[in-house]
Amino acid sequence: MQQTPTPATPQKYDGVVPGSSAKNPLPAVPKVGSYLVWTGFQMTPTGSRVFLQTTQTVPFSVDEGRVSKSGKSTLSVRLEGCRIYMANNRRKIDTRYFASPVAGVSARQKGRNVEVRIAMREVASAVPHSEAGPDGTQFLVLDFPPGKAAPEPSPLEDMAKASGLVEGTEPPLAESPESSSSAKKPAKTKR
Repeated sequence: MQQTPTPATPQKYDGVVPGSSAKNPLPAVPKVGSYLVWTGFQMTPTGSRVFLQTTQTVPFSVDEGRVSKSGKSTLSVRLEGCRIYMANNRRKIDTRYFASPVAGVSARQKGRNVEVRIAMREVASAVPHSEAGPDGTQFLVLDFPPGKAAPEPSPLEDMAKASGLVEGTEPPLAESPESSSSAKKPAKTKR
């Protein structure tokens, strides 16, 4: 008997979102110096966005990397004179399951600057702009158009299909030891 999957209930997101009226759920940030305090990704009605929250306005540059034969590339954003505030901001954001040209985002300290790498699964131009954030912080927002690529399948989804847990798929037939050994040996016939 196949069970119908239960629809996902909407989850409330209590994290950081761009905008000056948003609540900042983060620990208190340093008052002196430029720090990257949040790296985020968000789907929007017009596509998707990557946003970077800093303690103050930070000079930045965007470098569009070379496009590979497969159409993938890397976009680099350099935050000048900036430090990564918490180690959590070095974690990779995996966005490959969204219908977005962005496949992932990661940040690393590179000397006195922060380099944010945005892995692209298809060619798309980012439109950067700044927004005021809560508690005097600033957001650097990079807006992307809708993705042409469908989200990549999850390894768990592939396993579920292989085991027959997903409706409309059949699990592979398991062979018993007897049937597998008899299939390999030619049948004996009397003459």
